[in-house]
Amino acid sequence: MFKNHIKLAWRNLIKNKAYLAINLTGLAVAMTCFLLLALFVQFEMSFDKHHQNSERIFRIVQQQKGNSYQGTDMFAVAPLPLGEALLQDFPEVESVTNLNVGGALILKDNQSFVQQGLYTDSAYFDVFSTKVIEGNPSLALQSPDNILVTESLANTLFGNLSPINQELTFGNGKTFTVKALIENPPKNQHFSYDFIVSYKSQGYYQHDVGQWVSNNYHTYLTLKEASQSKLLEDKMAIYEKITKPAYENQGFKFYPEYKLQPLEDIHLKSNVNVEISQNGNIKSVRLFALIAIIILVLAAINYTNLATAKSAQRAKEVGVSKVLGAKRRSLIIQYLSESLFLTFASLVLSLFLASILLPSFNALLNKDIGFNLLSNLQILAVLSLAALVTGIISGLYPAFFLSGIGPIKALKGNFLKSTKQRFSLKSILVVSQFTVAIGLAIASIVIQQQLQYIQNKNLGYKNEQLVHVRYFEPEITEKQKVLKEMLLQNPMVHEVSLSSQLPFNVTSQGPITSWEGNYNDEPLYIYRTYVDFDFIDVFEMALIDGRSFSPEIASDSLAYLINESAVKSLGWNAPIGKQFANGKVIGVLKDFHLKTFDQAIEPLFMALRTPEHTRNNGEVVLKIDMSDYQNTSDFIVKTMKKIVPHVPYEVKFVEDSYMQFYDAEQRLGKAFNIFTLLALFIAGMGLFGMVSFQIAQRRREISIRKVLGSSVSGILNLLAKGVFKQIIIALLIATPFAYYFMESWLQDYVYRISLQWWVAILVGFLTLILAFLSISFQSIKAARTNPVKSLRTE
Repeated sequence: MFKNHIKLAWRNLIKNKAYLAINLTGLAVAMTCFLLLALFVQFEMSFDKHHQNSERIFRIVQQQKGNSYQGTDMFAVAPLPLGEALLQDFPEVESVTNLNVGGALILKDNQSFVQQGLYTDSAYFDVFSTKVIEGNPSLALQSPDNILVTESLANTLFGNLSPINQELTFGNGKTFTVKALIENPPKNQHFSYDFIVSYKSQGYYQHDVGQWVSNNYHTYLTLKEASQSKLLEDKMAIYEKITKPAYENQGFKFYPEYKLQPLEDIHLKSNVNVEISQNGNIKSVRLFALIAIIILVLAAINYTNLATAKSAQRAKEVGVSKVLGAKRRSLIIQYLSESLFLTFASLVLSLFLASILLPSFNALLNKDIGFNLLSNLQILAVLSLAALVTGIISGLYPAFFLSGIGPIKALKGNFLKSTKQRFSLKSILVVSQFTVAIGLAIASIVIQQQLQYIQNKNLGYKNEQLVHVRYFEPEITEKQKVLKEMLLQNPMVHEVSLSSQLPFNVTSQGPITSWEGNYNDEPLYIYRTYVDFDFIDVFEMALIDGRSFSPEIASDSLAYLINESAVKSLGWNAPIGKQFANGKVIGVLKDFHLKTFDQAIEPLFMALRTPEHTRNNGEVVLKIDMSDYQNTSDFIVKTMKKIVPHVPYEVKFVEDSYMQFYDAEQRLGKAFNIFTLLALFIAGMGLFGMVSFQIAQRRREISIRKVLGSSVSGILNLLAKGVFKQIIIALLIATPFAYYFMESWLQDYVYRISLQWWVAILVGFLTLILAFLSISFQSIKAARTNPVKSLRTE
């Protein structure tokens, strides 16, 4: 019987090729979307779970109450002595490691390679699971002169040769000996690296020994039991007797409270400062998971609509089967078999499509999601279950609907005089489809409006025709005057400035207690950046009071420019000439955006660059003529290499670097748009099924109207009226929900758009056009059909 049902299912599907193509396309597209989104969700949720004891690994974070930075007072760094103290003081702590991640320049055979390094200790391998291919990593890290390299770096530097005992020279002149070869870190780890060396090789290590105020490390620990984390967190309060006086001696009005953050929470649920790398967003993951389910449900609704609509053409088949003795149970199994056959065929097709589209999907989201379902049985099982459930649910109603038709009604062909309840169910399905699709479309437009607002909003400075080069070499700072003169020799270079940071990425912040009128020594936490004389002119920043720095005034070495927000925080009415820190204020800058739009503009000061402020790194910013960009860019790199030969400098547009901060939002926005369009496409196909049902149900009425002289446009209006009513109902339902959720989403931005009423009107209008196009073909075809053919069967 099973074989017979499959054979009948195949014959019925092949016989109705258009019906098969529509259903197969809709289900395959939906399952492909579901699969891609499921892979994305699984990838994001899998971060750091590959470590053997991941559920027992925690990161030390500290709360510095009174020191709010970038919207939070939580910091992901800790002092070096803390790890050793935890290991000694608390038996529940199994192991502790300190680490840092940073770039380094490696020189090999007159070539230079910028690589990411992990600076840690031998206990790293006790906490984190890392596969060792060759060598003894724990032993290697006991010496600051040893280095461990990953497979990818070893292949880059040594080809097929063994890297063990090879020597590598860094850009700072230090030489390391390779003592171990390790596997590349997985892509779903919250930090990455190309090599590992001891943190004792870093210049500031000796200074950090015993220093409880110097927070230069990310500290991780493994507990013997994960349940002990809360208790240990409370016990760490004993270190207040050490940290409080240490911070007070440095002039701070706060001291840290140490807390434990689960390793598995870092990628999606962390909102702290000084992260090693950019994390994901649990809201985006949940949103994409919801969209995956919605698209699959829309496809299931489509199949239900189309299968029921097709039942008009299968009525006589049902009647004949029942006359010949077919039981209702047998008919239900037959129609469910068709549904399951179609969904599993769609599943196979979706696997093929997903394998082709995954590279583009990865490029869109900047991810590295793999497609190996044989080693990912969880996703395959979920997808198979989804296909099974979709097939059963979407085929259940048509199966019971068809099998419940009496043989006489089926053979007479008047069974479609259905009750209002049946028609009501189909109306509810269509309204539900378009409610979801319209809601997604409104959300998509709002997201694009906010991203466009970010891109076009006046930042308080000009970034057109500006490029920049990031540098990390002290030689650039030492010879900055010579470098500027060399760069300005090119007529395509109009202005040059060197600064510690770009204006949209001011990260340095700290307390100031010395300013005129501060009689109680209250600290003002203020952002600071160090610039040269040309910085204000290059970025065309506006001064609302006073003047800028001048090379002709020697006292400007102790002068400050402050922004409007700083003036307000200081409580000054006339700031020019007032004492501030170790100098005086000479100018007030109009507020400009220091960070992304989810953070308010805060107090800032600018001072002239000195060697102690540069920390051997900074930005070279140039205003250039864009008419010959490539040659100008090559000239900039060659000029800087005349000072530091082996460094691979890169010229970037300032505007592009600014938009890089919104790269994740832009990528998610594009993905959201694509899936919204697919949801609308699937809803349109569902509407096609609904119109098919209506035409089949009202075939006699249409024929009589034609006989009585009704025009094609009149019949089209008759069929479209009900559909337009359903779409308007969907619009009225979707709009308040969409506006509510998007208002909540916009709350994350301090500077944001306002929701506009016309967005819903526009989406509704476009949806009506889509609906009109979906129903026009069938309606016009039905209106032009010879009425005699329809009335002959009555």
